[in-house]
Amino acid sequence: MAALSEWNGGPELKVWCPEGANVHRRMQRGSDVDLIQLLIVFAATASAVLGSFVVVPELLERKGYNPRSRFVRCFVWASFLLIVFVPAAISGFLFSVRNVADWAYLAVGLLVAILYDYYRLNPEKVPWVRSRNLKVR
Repeated sequence: MAALSEWNGGPELKVWCPEGANVHRRMQRGSDVDLIQLLIVFAATASAVLGSFVVVPELLERKGYNPRSRFVRCFVWASFLLIVFVPAAISGFLFSVRNVADWAYLAVGLLVAILYDYYRLNPEKVPWVRSRNLKVR
C-alpha cells in the first residue's frame, strides 16, 4: 500500500509493508554483500599490516639492515602509508572526507601507532622508564 504526501515542498512516497511481506530475504541478500565487503576490507587491512610490518623488515634484515634502525622503520611506515593512502587517493575517497574531526582522528591514530612502534622497539628510550631508572642509580 502506498500513499503520496507533501514533505519539504516535494512529494514523498510512503510505503507500508503488509504483514506477510518477505522482507527478511531482502535483508539477507544485503547482509551477504556486507559480509563479502567485510572480508575484502579485512583482507586488505591484514595484507597492508603484514606486508609492511612483517615482510618489509624481514627482507631488509636479510639484506643486512638492522630491523630496529631508523632507515628500516621509516621504510616500513612509508610502505604502509603508501599501501593505505594511494588507493584511497585514486578512488577519490581521501578527497571526499571534509570533516576536520575525521582528519584529527587519523592524525592521532597514526601518531599513537608510530610512537608505539618506536617505543616497542626501543624500550630504553621511553621517557617515564628512563627517568625511573635515573632515580634508582
